[in-house]
Amino acid sequence: MSEFRNKEYIESMSLINLSDDKKEKMISDLTKISPIRKEGTVKKRMGVRKTAIIVAACIMVFGVTAGAAGVATGIVSWNRIDTRTSNFEDLSKIEEKAGMDITAIESFSNGYTFEFMEVEEAKTQDAEGNDLRHFKGIDLTYIKEGCPDIYIGMDPAEMFSGSYDSDTAAKEIDGVTVHYNYDEYLNLPDGERPTEEELQRAETDKHFYISDGGSDPRYTSYVSTASFEIDGIIYCILGFDLDMTADELFDMAEEIINAR
Repeated sequence: MSEFRNKEYIESMSLINLSDDKKEKMISDLTKISPIRKEGTVKKRMGVRKTAIIVAACIMVFGVTAGAAGVATGIVSWNRIDTRTSNFEDLSKIEEKAGMDITAIESFSNGYTFEFMEVEEAKTQDAEGNDLRHFKGIDLTYIKEGCPDIYIGMDPAEMFSGSYDSDTAAKEIDGVTVHYNYDEYLNLPDGERPTEEELQRAETDKHFYISDGGSDPRYTSYVSTASFEIDGIIYCILGFDLDMTADELFDMAEEIINAR
């Protein structure tokens, strides 16, 4: 576990009125890291579940930037919960804290509405775990009654590099290419090893991942993402086990693109 990241959580937790025991448990839960197995140069790692998968999804589409001190093989990310706000009018304050200028909307035509937003921090690392570069981003959460939450992460495009040619689907919207992916995540309990068949599938199926350690019992989740770049910012719309088609996520992306 990164000492820097753990320090960030401790500082954030100090602002919350909970008992010391509860704070310690939350920090412990939030700072667990488990590997997501996938063949290739990028090793994605789970930190806070939602944030890490947003970043992992962007890595798969846009690659990861190499740092001057070495080759980046992974990104570690976490959220600054002390920056969280449920007031959409605080967007400019969040942008200032993150050093970003983003496009965001308060509600979508499909019924999803803004719930809260917060600053995200991330750093690229080399294969030995050495820190290379540090970045800030913004995460927004949207809710709809009876439906899973949808998260939108915005990160500097300079965090990522390269291209990915295995999208589930892609669509051009007003000159912006939107990448849609539907990925399966197998989550394993501590101590359980994936089967040989699962390991083989993780190597050959670009939309299948294994996260081992931390889930009890084993379960499978399905992650839908639509990601695109506007003015040097990567946007990633993400949801777990959504009952939504690719076209519906493309529509959400289009509403953001049109709000520029």
